[in-house]
Amino acid sequence: MSRELLTAMRRRSGQYITQHRWLPGQVAITWLSIALGLFLAGQNKWWVVAASIPAFLTAFIWGYIQRALRSEKFPPLTHLQRRQYSETWNALSGSLSESYAAVAGQHDESSLRYSSIATINNLTELLAISPEDDVLEIGCGIGRIGRELAPHCRSWTGADISPNMLAHARTRLQDLKNVNLALLQDVSLSDFPGEAFDAVYMTNMLMHLDEMDRWKYVSEASRVLRPGGRLFFDNVDIESDQGWRMFANDAQRYSVWQRPPYMPRYSTSAELMAYANRAGFENVCVHHRPPLAIVTARKAVSAKTVRTEKSAAPASIKSVVGT
Repeated sequence: MSRELLTAMRRRSGQYITQHRWLPGQVAITWLSIALGLFLAGQNKWWVVAASIPAFLTAFIWGYIQRALRSEKFPPLTHLQRRQYSETWNALSGSLSESYAAVAGQHDESSLRYSSIATINNLTELLAISPEDDVLEIGCGIGRIGRELAPHCRSWTGADISPNMLAHARTRLQDLKNVNLALLQDVSLSDFPGEAFDAVYMTNMLMHLDEMDRWKYVSEASRVLRPGGRLFFDNVDIESDQGWRMFANDAQRYSVWQRPPYMPRYSTSAELMAYANRAGFENVCVHHRPPLAIVTARKAVSAKTVRTEKSAAPASIKSVVGT
């Protein structure tokens, strides 16, 4: 039997057992019941032994599978495709504590807020958020970053494709008066009007998207930014030593079990810069903060553009989002 066929059989059996993790236990119980029935019926001991052997073998396999599954931080969700973003992140955020783990590997509010410090520092330095800015985060999750950033800008809008994540964000951010939340209906910002924001950012988010969807969000960010508006997005840099170790660990971890739809996909600096350049941004720069590659850029300011004073609140945004 060829190695390719063995690998395919192993992968298929792993996928099936992951989707039906109750099956080995049920088989073990069935064989034990048969062996016990034969014993109580006074059957020949060799029949009892013959029935016990598959029971114990199946029980051993069941225990091994349970240990392997417990070693996974999140459910495999092998019944979902990668681009089923809403279904995937809803499944990972059924409760508030589950959402903490899904977005940052944390389990309480204080640890979650502490985990945002490095990102907030990067945004503060590289995006230069000011008290006059209307800011949009694409893929805001439960507002891990928005909670810290909103007090430093004029308005903060969080957009996400997962209703569960936004429900938890609404709970966490309810005391902030300049926060809006928007449910994305698909991989686009089509519900937002053009030139509505001064800054747009995506962090800890592109790794969970297909490459074409990464490009769509960067392109859409250009449309919703005001002239001169700033863009920030990041991903794990596969060319960095830390990024490569993360990639290699994932490659080893998911060699047998089907790769889950939320498994990170890393980038190169060239890939990320290409999105910004092709979308027409200016001043495109990459900043290496291992394991991240961070791209910043600015939307061109037309010579004919006349900036007017902003109203008290962007009414066009209010019409498509809600708190």
